[in-house]
Amino acid sequence: MIESIRLPFSVPYYAQIASPELAQAIFVDGLNPILDPRWAESGAENPQEYAYWVDRACGVACLKMCVEALGGPSLPLVHWARLGLERGGYLIRRTADGNDDEVGWIHGKLAEMAREAGLEADARPASLNDIAAYLRHGCLVIASVSFQAGDDRLAITKQGGHLMVVIGVDLVDGNPLAFIVNNPSGRQAALQAGARLPIERFASAYSGRVIIVCRGCLPPK
Repeated sequence: MIESIRLPFSVPYYAQIASPELAQAIFVDGLNPILDPRWAESGAENPQEYAYWVDRACGVACLKMCVEALGGPSLPLVHWARLGLERGGYLIRRTADGNDDEVGWIHGKLAEMAREAGLEADARPASLNDIAAYLRHGCLVIASVSFQAGDDRLAITKQGGHLMVVIGVDLVDGNPLAFIVNNPSGRQAALQAGARLPIERFASAYSGRVIIVCRGCLPPK
């Protein structure tokens, strides 16, 4: 028996670039992001600041989608990025040889930012069935996956390192068959808003960790 679970409210889609139609050109073909004609819509002060965040904004793009879906403030993408940087939410470590090692978004800090926006949020480990249960509870789920899940031409070779919002699930006999996601770095339109990722592909890319965001009580761990 196949069951489909969808959230009972709409979830806006935001890419981590101002022009989602340029995802292939920027992420794959090497187009310099400063040439994105819509860069100012990100809230950046200049094209250079925008370009800096293009490869780094998945976490705050997901946060922006969740906050607005649940009635929170609508803020520009780079505003969220600056706020996250101020909160220590984007981790950069200095290596022994003096170089910067960019670890990426700290899940607990993103959850903290969601709580500051008036929502309930928690960063936690979760099984695939847990994700389905959280969706049934009415929670948005930000999942840690490989960016490769957003380009069906790529093999999945790693788990985690990228974030996307899970907005639905199809189940067969109670087990996930496919997840429906808003992927801020999807290389093609079909893999951006409301993209359907088969469980084999999602599971191969999934790190086992999520941030759940709700209006109201969080489900138990």
